[in-house]
Amino acid sequence: MERREALKRIGVLMGGAVSLSTASGILGGCKVGPRSEPFVPKTLTAEQNELVTTISELIIPETDTGGAKAARVNEFIDKMLTDWVEDDDKQRFLSGLDQLESSTIASEGSGFLELAETDQIRILESLEAKRAQWREAVGEGTASREERPFFEMMRELTIAGYYTSEIGASQELKYEIIFTSYEGDVPYEEIGRAWS
Repeated sequence: MERREALKRIGVLMGGAVSLSTASGILGGCKVGPRSEPFVPKTLTAEQNELVTTISELIIPETDTGGAKAARVNEFIDKMLTDWVEDDDKQRFLSGLDQLESSTIASEGSGFLELAETDQIRILESLEAKRAQWREAVGEGTASREERPFFEMMRELTIAGYYTSEIGASQELKYEIIFTSYEGDVPYEEIGRAWS
């Protein structure tokens, strides 16, 4: 497969265009390996790592399969920030985490991690609405892709980390390939999950 086709497929998986650093990380084999010792983040602080773990789990919660926390998405994000993400984007991401925490303290009276889950979700829904507005503005040519909001990056890295993990690729998505005749109109309910 050509690089261009691989990037296009990653973009479809992510619901649109992905950043070059995320695509490069995935194509370059960025993944979380087996753990023999406790995880120590290299780029994130311990507090930022806890925040990333909580936010990613709210984006992809545990259901009948493990969520982002079980897939160790926080470790993937730290590895991406350490080895793959360009410095400007890395600083934008880290500043976004810090800004989320400080604005939450200012508006709610306590940090994001101390809030009830319903309040955390409400804050993330607000960030998602701003992210969607930014994507629309980019599509209209009134905003720049280089000014990606923090939550766009957080969401992208969470989805990439989850669906390239063992849980995301082999438990959330169907993994075993059984070749049969092509049936293009099979209702989703009959197959239950998308194929990885």
